[in-house]
Amino acid sequence: MTTTPLLFMFAIFFSVANRQLQSLTDEELYRMYGKGNAAAFRVLMDRYSGMVFGYLARFLGNSELARDVSQEAFIRVIKSADSFRGDSSFRTFLFVLVRHAALDAVKGQRVTVADDELENLATPDRSDLKLLSNQLSSAMEKGLAKLPPEQREAFLLREIDGMTFPEIAEIQQVNKETARSRVYYALKSLRQSLKGFGGNHE
Repeated sequence: MTTTPLLFMFAIFFSVANRQLQSLTDEELYRMYGKGNAAAFRVLMDRYSGMVFGYLARFLGNSELARDVSQEAFIRVIKSADSFRGDSSFRTFLFVLVRHAALDAVKGQRVTVADDELENLATPDRSDLKLLSNQLSSAMEKGLAKLPPEQREAFLLREIDGMTFPEIAEIQQVNKETARSRVYYALKSLRQSLKGFGGNHE
């Protein structure tokens, strides 16, 4: 007779604990994970797994490979918990590791970006992209694939993941003006790719 009330109490306890974790910052959660709190890492995974996969799918041009690299990136995050000092945000720290995992995949000749691989990309999740026609979405993805890797990466970090220029600069290990320039030229190239779809493209 005491089992049900006991389970109920445990359920309430874990529900309250989860809400408390959800209210913490990324940095607080990552430090907690470094001290052995696995639940804190699950919250970070919930926050960032979709963002990381979306970034990698567009950067690598292959959704299957993006899943593999995403898994590798989070393994690196797990292994790097002891080295996190909080000098940068967790998000920046995370994407430095994600970037290294992606570049290792490219250097290992595990991926080449080609137009026919664009069909495997995940459907964009942002509400504004959902409003685009299939034709325009395809042109956008092909335009991204034609960008130099450093410009494509900077554009995705800025426009898809909403990062600031200082964050992009830290991730790409360049100065802020170089990061800004890469985004500018990426946008310029994409506008050229999207000519014919209407609107003013300078």
